[in-house]
Amino acid sequence: MRRALFFLLALFLFAGVGWSQKKTITVTGVIISSADKEPVIAASVSCVEFPTTGTLTDVNGRFTLKLPDAAKHLTISCIGFNKLKLPIASGEMKITLQAEEQVIKDVVITGYGNTRKSAFAGSATTISTKNMKDVPTTSLEDKLTGAIAGVAVNSNSGQPGSIATVRIRGLGSINAGSDPLYVIDGVPVNNSSASVFDYAKGGMSPLSTINSNDIENITVIKDAGAAALYGSRAANGVVVITTKSGRAGKTHYNFKADWGSSDMAIDYRPTLSAEKRNELIRHGYTKYYSELRDKTTNQLLYPNASDVAAQVEKTIGTAIAKPWSGYTDWRKILLRNGASQNYEFSVSGGGEKTKFYTSMSYADQKGISLASDFNRLTGSFNVSHTDRRLELKARMLFAKTKQHTSSEGSAYANPIYGISATLTPSNYPFKEDGSYNSSFSGNNNINPLFATTQNFSETQLVRVYPSLEASFTLFPWLKLRQNVSYDYINSEEAVWWDPRQGDGEAANGVFQRSNLERATLSTQSQLYANHDFGKHHLSGVASFESEAFDRLNVYIWGTDFPSYLKYELGNAGNSSGSTEVDKTRMLSFLVKGDYAYDDRYIFGASARWDGSSRLAPAHRWGLFWSLSGSWNIGKEKFMKSLEPILSDTRLRLSYGANGTLPYGYYDHLSLYSFGYNYNGGTGASESDLGSPNLSWEKNKAFNLGLDFRLFNRVGVTFDYYNRLTTDLLLYKNISGTTGFSSELQNVGSMRNTGFEVELRSTNISTDKFSWSTTFSLGHNKNTLLRYDGVQTTRVDRTWIHEVGHPYNAYYLAEYAGIDPNTGKVQYYSNKYDEATKTYDRSIVTEGSQANRRRIDDKPFDPTFTGGLINNITWGPVDINFTLSYSLGGYLYDSATALYQDGNEEVLNLAIPKYYDINKIWKQVGDKTELPSFEPTNTYTYSTRFLRPTDHLRLKNFTIGFTAPKRWTQKIGVNTLRLYAAGNNLLTWKDKMLVVDPEQRGFVAYGTPPLRTVTFGLQVGI
Repeated sequence: MRRALFFLLALFLFAGVGWSQKKTITVTGVIISSADKEPVIAASVSCVEFPTTGTLTDVNGRFTLKLPDAAKHLTISCIGFNKLKLPIASGEMKITLQAEEQVIKDVVITGYGNTRKSAFAGSATTISTKNMKDVPTTSLEDKLTGAIAGVAVNSNSGQPGSIATVRIRGLGSINAGSDPLYVIDGVPVNNSSASVFDYAKGGMSPLSTINSNDIENITVIKDAGAAALYGSRAANGVVVITTKSGRAGKTHYNFKADWGSSDMAIDYRPTLSAEKRNELIRHGYTKYYSELRDKTTNQLLYPNASDVAAQVEKTIGTAIAKPWSGYTDWRKILLRNGASQNYEFSVSGGGEKTKFYTSMSYADQKGISLASDFNRLTGSFNVSHTDRRLELKARMLFAKTKQHTSSEGSAYANPIYGISATLTPSNYPFKEDGSYNSSFSGNNNINPLFATTQNFSETQLVRVYPSLEASFTLFPWLKLRQNVSYDYINSEEAVWWDPRQGDGEAANGVFQRSNLERATLSTQSQLYANHDFGKHHLSGVASFESEAFDRLNVYIWGTDFPSYLKYELGNAGNSSGSTEVDKTRMLSFLVKGDYAYDDRYIFGASARWDGSSRLAPAHRWGLFWSLSGSWNIGKEKFMKSLEPILSDTRLRLSYGANGTLPYGYYDHLSLYSFGYNYNGGTGASESDLGSPNLSWEKNKAFNLGLDFRLFNRVGVTFDYYNRLTTDLLLYKNISGTTGFSSELQNVGSMRNTGFEVELRSTNISTDKFSWSTTFSLGHNKNTLLRYDGVQTTRVDRTWIHEVGHPYNAYYLAEYAGIDPNTGKVQYYSNKYDEATKTYDRSIVTEGSQANRRRIDDKPFDPTFTGGLINNITWGPVDINFTLSYSLGGYLYDSATALYQDGNEEVLNLAIPKYYDINKIWKQVGDKTELPSFEPTNTYTYSTRFLRPTDHLRLKNFTIGFTAPKRWTQKIGVNTLRLYAAGNNLLTWKDKMLVVDPEQRGFVAYGTPPLRTVTFGLQVGI
């Protein structure tokens, strides 16, 4: 896979050998209209038609309009292009408009105003969603994979609607959360999983409620220079989402629809066919019985081949027997090809004073499991009105989703677990009389087809997110802004376990329901200042903010149902329930100022005070701040001679502090819980010890960045960062006399260092053909600096957390190959000698004799992550694709049931394709990849099952055809586009890795990611 990285670099460098020509839109004729004070363009151009005031005449493509004598300037506004103001010229005017996509690339959107990239000293990347809009996935996080250096996205489950893990510049916290802060239209929103039950490991992502086509752009803030603006919640980075708004001009109607199908993106845990499985089992038991001796006399128990064969058949007969239906292919029974359909409709337009954008969409996606699907109805409305110095904005996002999921992990009802491990070709879901079979020795006698079709797990979510904003211009240089928003999320979950067999059998049916309601009321009162005088530029923000979060969870359950068709609680013989109410409050004060001289020297500073009810009064307030500076070297006179080669050179520097709150709402309090039985009455018990000195985790982040362009064609961005986390929240061991074993305290510290590189090349740019490429690479190193002040090492089963090393490191026995004389698995003893400070490297064949140690050469985190994005336009054809990759990381394949090397358990289990009979040890002297396949073998957690996650993936691919306007105008259509799109189309990885390479840590039986292909139609009027 390391060769793949060199291939990507070579491809990028090859792409750089091209040519560039400025792409323009030319409008011929005098195309102007008058307004009360300033003439405003409103005419027909190649991209869209605008209404005009007065009489507009079109003669051979020339647009003319009479103007008042006082008109001196012309302002041109066109949807999709930057607004342009220029003096009015007589006669014909040739006008060039800059594409808005380019404008987006030159602006950094922080949520506290937009900043020109040349004046931004921090580390942030703003991306347009233009090239994401066709990607066939409901996961917004998934669309970020490979798009931004330093951002790692790992899918928790391939079930539609599941939540994904996003890490920006490594692991920032242990017990306070490491997810970034998500901000929509300037306001932080809740993004924790909407699921209370954890039967499906992926849960439901609140971000799945957002239609990505309603998003204008996404900015990922990575350093403290801008993240400190959000204070206590921004230590792990900020994802700023800006939704679409209306633009002045003709009303536009857009309709989009696509249809597609899905299957597994990888060959997930392939298993042996019935014939090969039988051959392997027969071989293993034949060898075992032919060598089995009496423990007392040491005589062979089965000296004759016929005796051995008879005993083998007696032992394995039912395990390999062909069922009445013939050998079973469980994948065909429990899985299916997924399907998806998506419909979107949007309207936008307005005048110079009032603009609007509204949309409605419906998406339906069926997963590969029979019980897995997700459908979503979303709507958005965004309207703005300007009246002299007052600007009003109203936004509304609405979504209703429904998700059905299968159980995951090692649950016997999990179909993925079944096809991978616990179901054999000799099992069949039905008896000969057509009734459900309930004899599955390897699956706890649970029929997974019955569980999948008769049980259910459903989550319904409603999200409403309205916001109102008013801005008043007090003076030309001073603006007052007030924003009020309300993020309401209500999720209802229902789980039913049928009484006829499986999980619900013992209780005669089990029904559970949870109603989780979360509401966040946010207000922002802000003053914006912006003033230029000569070569000096001053800007600033002062803000007062409040946030009130309320959470209500109602959980009820029932058992003993009279019928498997009557699962509501009113029919339960026994029922009970509980409720939880949580509230948190936060107040914040923010001051931010920026100064620029001649657009060459830029300085910035910010300070934010946050007060949270999650902490004790003495530690409630935290100060978070940042300092930043930038030097636009490219504007210096001594750089002029280098401009043809080196231009737009900038040096950036930022340093600041932000923080993280404890994950729990009341961790600082000593709490009692009621509901316990005490001497026949209601009693109470201490449930939380509390930590009265609990305070903020603090992140101090340093960032050094360099930007430049080569040959006016290749843009380069390099960032080095050093991120120190102090007062790390960890559970410290305390005396058991307190009734508790540990207490959450601010005792640890951790560091993340790394660098990021982004290369952006305009390979070719002509009127008929354009090709641009972006290559990103990120490297992060995590180091635990302090644990709890007493311990320097903590072992958590197969993990080790040790000062001076990455927080997450594998702690395993070390695999040493196969003994050619015995066919046994060998391990290094690794007994540590305190005197010599060395490990004993002698070989042992018993796992119990092998000492576990920290595995440094096979780390948890990858060394490099990144992607390669290409955007190609050739006349009416557009092609976009993203390759994502990672190098240097390892995961542990913890499907222990599958790797028993012939242990007697395999009689009731599927056998992975990994066991090739031609690669196992058979006789003395064999040098093989696999040990002898015998029923006496045992399993040991060792480096043998660490698999490299090095991979290269064709993450997204889209090809579209836009019909020429001379065709579409005949039918009254402005835009007509056909396209095909794919997600997770191809994956190159290590052949021994049989799970998704984007996963991390210990991986067992999760739903793999989906490979989805869709075909779509887009119409604009």
